[in-house]
Amino acid sequence: MGLLRDVLLIMLPALLTGSAVFLLIRHNYKIGNEKLDREYKLERLRLVNPVRLQAYERMVMLLERMMPSQLIIRNVVPGTSAGELQNSLTTNIRQEFDHNLSQQLYISSHAWDLIKNARESVISEINSTADKLVPGAPATDLAQLLFQGEMENNNSTLYKALEFLKNEARQLF
Repeated sequence: MGLLRDVLLIMLPALLTGSAVFLLIRHNYKIGNEKLDREYKLERLRLVNPVRLQAYERMVMLLERMMPSQLIIRNVVPGTSAGELQNSLTTNIRQEFDHNLSQQLYISSHAWDLIKNARESVISEINSTADKLVPGAPATDLAQLLFQGEMENNNSTLYKALEFLKNEARQLF
């Protein structure tokens, strides 16, 4: 009986001390892992945010370059027909869009959908405006109609997409 009492007097404090040390080590390990996770997330954000911001910049530039007035300035060639200008404008839009396809990784799905809708809207506007002209009309007639349409249509999908992108990019910071 005395031996059992001596063993319990030795083992009980040892078990309590061992349990306390185990719990402290486990708690410190958990805190250390949480700290590493936070640091990893911060580092990831530090690396990814500049790339995301650049994607927003590129998408804004894409939308600006898809505006009919900008397209016309870059693509009109004196002496060409409206059909040739129409083809040049739509080809230019598609090439610009294709060049920026990878940027969809860094922007929201809604923003990407708005950009695609804006592209289709501008192409549709160019095609419908060109259809109003007689075959063989000069490119200046198409350019003039597109300029007028752009001035009258300030609430188009292009402008909505541009504003949405700007607002979404501002929310990053």
